[in-house]
Amino acid sequence: MTFESFAAELKKARVEKQISLMDISASTRINLKFLEAIEEGNFTVLPQAYVRAFIREFADAVGYDPKEAMKKYETLRRPKAAERAMEPLSPAVSPQASAKDSRQVAALVAFFRKNTVFTVIVVLAAAFVVYLVRPTSDAGVVSNIAETPFDKVIQENEAALPRKEDPVPLPAVTRPAAVDSLTLEMTTNDSVWMTVTLDGTRTLEYLFPPNRKGSWKAKETFILTMGNAGGATFKLNGHELGTLGNRGAVIRNILISESALPKP
Repeated sequence: MTFESFAAELKKARVEKQISLMDISASTRINLKFLEAIEEGNFTVLPQAYVRAFIREFADAVGYDPKEAMKKYETLRRPKAAERAMEPLSPAVSPQASAKDSRQVAALVAFFRKNTVFTVIVVLAAAFVVYLVRPTSDAGVVSNIAETPFDKVIQENEAALPRKEDPVPLPAVTRPAAVDSLTLEMTTNDSVWMTVTLDGTRTLEYLFPPNRKGSWKAKETFILTMGNAGGATFKLNGHELGTLGNRGAVIRNILISESALPKP
């Protein structure tokens, strides 16, 4: 079996169920272009944590056993990893090339021994050039590498389709919070795809790499849907919420409000 034939099985299951890719996108909140890539056998379009989560969601949506789908995918990935491990670190050098290089080095050494004055002139000239181009300050060269600011993170979609499912609230511990001052902070430790709905009116979709931070403000609620739920930790008004699920898992409509804050 190849990646292409595995993808064809998933597509066949979808067609037999008479389900469109748009239907799956609406029910799973997965971007349509990622679903198309899965059906084409292009599993390099996302980090592996997302590929696994999306395949599992796709298979479940079309009635294909998710466990069987993941087993086939992992089986196909193993030979690729083994091939990369067997690749040589550097090309082999033939004995003929090595002998030729040795003769060239020996000839060069003999030339400089016979032309001592010429060698001294070359060395002095090189030292003079180094003196002329040396830095005028002892300060080291600093490379300014600007981290991409949070507000420049590429948004795949805005105003994603709303889910009809009821939001799932976090365990409630109540404390009155200041009006208009809920701040949700996130730090990723792995690649994370997620949508954030602010006060039930505006939905934003993101694809974050590892080691990135995000921050959102709302009056009353945040509703989160994300893949690789264990790939990020959250804070609400500085209070640690931790992760919202297991690594690689997809969670939907997690409600975060002031009820998640501790008692005073």
